[in-house]
Amino acid sequence: MNYMFELTITPALIALYSVAFACVLYLLFGMRRYAAGIVRKAAADTACKPQADVGMPGVSVIVYSNDDAWNLESYLRSILSQNYNGQMEVIVVNDGAAAATEAVVGRLEEEYGNLYMTFTPTASRNLSRKKLAITLGIKAARYEIVLLTEGNCRISSTDWLTSMMRHFAQGKEVVIGYAHIVGGEDAEETFGKCIRDFDSLYTSLKYLSWAIAGRPYRGNSFNLAYRRSLFFKNKGFSRSLNLKYGDDDIFLSEIADGENTAVELSADSIVSVVESNPAKAHAEDKRQHDFTRKYIHQSADFFYGLSLWSWWILIGCLVAGGIIGYPGLIPAIVSGVLFLLTAIPLMVTFNKMSRRLRGNRMLWFVPFLLLFEPIYNMWYKAGSGRHRSRNLTSGI
Repeated sequence: MNYMFELTITPALIALYSVAFACVLYLLFGMRRYAAGIVRKAAADTACKPQADVGMPGVSVIVYSNDDAWNLESYLRSILSQNYNGQMEVIVVNDGAAAATEAVVGRLEEEYGNLYMTFTPTASRNLSRKKLAITLGIKAARYEIVLLTEGNCRISSTDWLTSMMRHFAQGKEVVIGYAHIVGGEDAEETFGKCIRDFDSLYTSLKYLSWAIAGRPYRGNSFNLAYRRSLFFKNKGFSRSLNLKYGDDDIFLSEIADGENTAVELSADSIVSVVESNPAKAHAEDKRQHDFTRKYIHQSADFFYGLSLWSWWILIGCLVAGGIIGYPGLIPAIVSGVLFLLTAIPLMVTFNKMSRRLRGNRMLWFVPFLLLFEPIYNMWYKAGSGRHRSRNLTSGI
């Protein structure tokens, strides 16, 4: 039986394990390091509570409302009841279900003197209605800082506004917050939830880690703040008027840089986006951003795409090494050790990141989800090509 522990070193084994070791280094000191950076940032932001005696800038919270009257009243009350040491107003831009939304806002206007509403023109054509709504809200704002969100959201803390605004008190011009999709009370669990959750987490890893590293290129339209002057200096969304979307990635990539942008990941700052059909909402969001990604910097997509394929290459090399070394056990043992040395740190870090961002536990599924993620992306990329016309405001 001693032959099982004999090792014959061949050029094939040397090549396979050299490639495998390079992949291990890339995954642990690349992707895992960036993911751990998000965990540390979220922990630090949560631990650093805003000081109540520090003056905060005036802020206009712009709530884009589209057929969400069912949630709007509770959300507006939570915003208007924020523990905020500064001037604040809330502007609801009504872009759908005008009567229902108007009734909700009308009732609340009797209680709150800093709540206002405006409408998007119903006759507008060949223009992104959401971009138009945001533009109208920003033009109506009386304060220099605007914080964008939507009517189907929820916040769990009275310090949400303070957490987002404290960076402007330090001189920043853009603040990228975080929001995640959750199912409403009537939402049904559908097949593939774990895959969608991981895809959302991996997408967040890309743009949040790049922003933390000083290379912001995307934000979250449900929780994003910037200065009005920066918006007008950039001439609003003028460079992407032929696109229905891009208000949270194309536009942000135009105005944000490593000096003027901050990321806020405290537990108080996280926004929940309530959807009756989370699977559909995730699919629509992914197709929209798959289409607009061609108009922004793609270094993050390249880096994290290579990380996913490095995981595939690593698994392939480890399996091949074990097969080529058979009947000897040493190559198989080396393969197993390299797999565990890589998989365990990735599992732990992704699970911590998910929990910090209010996601589900996914410890044991991470190795399998990393394998499936590039296939999932290719499937959606093919689908986004079929839906190209939906992403344009004209025939351009």
